Amino acid sequence: MISLNSKITKNILGYLFLHDTETLYVNEMIRKFNIDKRNTAKKLKELENEGILNSEKRGIEIYYSLNKQYPLFQEYKKIIFKTYGIEHQLKYCLQGVKGVKEAYIVGSYAKNQMDSSSDIDVLVIGNADTLELNKKISNLQKNINRELNIINIGKNELNKKKIAKDSFIENIFKNKKIRLI
Repeated sequence: MISLNSKITKNILGYLFLHDTETLYVNEMIRKFNIDKRNTAKKLKELENEGILNSEKRGIEIYYSLNKQYPLFQEYKKIIFKTYGIEHQLKYCLQGVKGVKEAYIVGSYAKNQMDSSSDIDVLVIGNADTLELNKKISNLQKNINRELNIINIGKNELNKKKIAKDSFIENIFKNKKIRLI
């Protein structure tokens, strides 16, 4: 069983599940996540022995990637996203923005159809300042190396669009979404 208590494990698995086609080598992870080299190498070995990571030696570097054939791959992906991954980080980020009443992840991520080039669509409902929202989100975008597409809409405007049967809004609400706030 993989322990998810370690900062190193959270960083590595959180990043790799969000970028599931990427391979990273040890020094790249150390720079990217600001973590200790010796403990990182040890943790990577543990995760590889558990079977959730694959490794491949290229020259002097060992590259690590997710093992998509791991029997509990989907379960760990859900756990990571909800507790340490993008869902958790977005919720934390948006809670600090005044005027956010509700927030949802929508689109390909919510429908579990995201690929390595997909952006993550976030519907924010309330009277949040768009500039403040973008400022908070830009830091998160840099950390996760993934574009976040924010749809910021007031409650009254949303209700008007629902009444008018706006196809974009109807599409959002008829499909799966993940509630953040």
